[in-house]
Amino acid sequence: MISAYCLDYNNWVCIPRHVKEDFKEMADMGYDAVCLTFSESEMTYARRTFEILVDMAHQEGLKVNVIPSRIGGRFAGAPLMPSLWAANHSEYCIKGDYYWPVVCLESEAVRDWMKDFMKTLIMDYELDGIIWDEPKAPTLISHHPDTIRRFGENPTEENMAVGYCEFFDDLTAYCHNLNPKLVQTLFCIKGEREFFTERISRNKEITYFGYDGNLSRQRRFKEAICDSKYRIESVWDRTLKECNQAGKKTFALVETMHMPREEHYNFEYNLNAYLENYHPDHLSLYYYAHNADDPEGLNEIIKRAMKKYIKNK
Repeated sequence: MISAYCLDYNNWVCIPRHVKEDFKEMADMGYDAVCLTFSESEMTYARRTFEILVDMAHQEGLKVNVIPSRIGGRFAGAPLMPSLWAANHSEYCIKGDYYWPVVCLESEAVRDWMKDFMKTLIMDYELDGIIWDEPKAPTLISHHPDTIRRFGENPTEENMAVGYCEFFDDLTAYCHNLNPKLVQTLFCIKGEREFFTERISRNKEITYFGYDGNLSRQRRFKEAICDSKYRIESVWDRTLKECNQAGKKTFALVETMHMPREEHYNFEYNLNAYLENYHPDHLSLYYYAHNADDPEGLNEIIKRAMKKYIKNK
């Protein structure tokens, strides 16, 4: 499977003729699916808009994977924003210095709210899959009363990892029961501890498991270009190991956000080498990644690579 990863795509200003052109281009490029973010913001303000996106993607022959984004501060995705529910329910948040509020996963109220959120998504839209984007703070120590009741007075990072996995097992099983045809994918970041990623990769409802990473240096605005994230190739052996142990298919997301124009040559060389030498079962590539110097030039590079290595195979 080849999917186009679209973060915060047309969720506010949505011009259907532009959406149709984009989805047609994705299909022409060789994408099988589009991955669309849906956050608490969209749940509040963009329900009809998301329906338009789902329907138009299907009209162009694309499957639709939803990315539940930033919910409870416990997943990544877009937009980059704190959880609205957590802001209004501070009694269920973990106290600490994490850079935004994160909810306590041992709390039944949190689990019930997330299930309601996913139920609305799954029952109201014709979705083909779910992409669970980067579990956040899975080993952050919680001293919330609900955590203490589950793990005792002095919970460890290993306890927190177990708690996250128990929560995730429960949530993904709930989603599966609502729609058994949904294909669920999970990816993590390289920095997560292996005792967590090995455990969560064994989740019964996950079909594809892997990691994200990039193929070039980045620059967010006018600062110096730098290597701000690890290369996607560096997590391939770990992906294979954990997928083999868990009986999962492999996933990889090639990130291209914050791409400076000066990196286009290096990116094209590295992308071609990656597509030649690495073959995840589900490969996802950013479509018009955010905050790039030259979005059109970047898209042309990806078009050329897909035509050479994917579309004609």
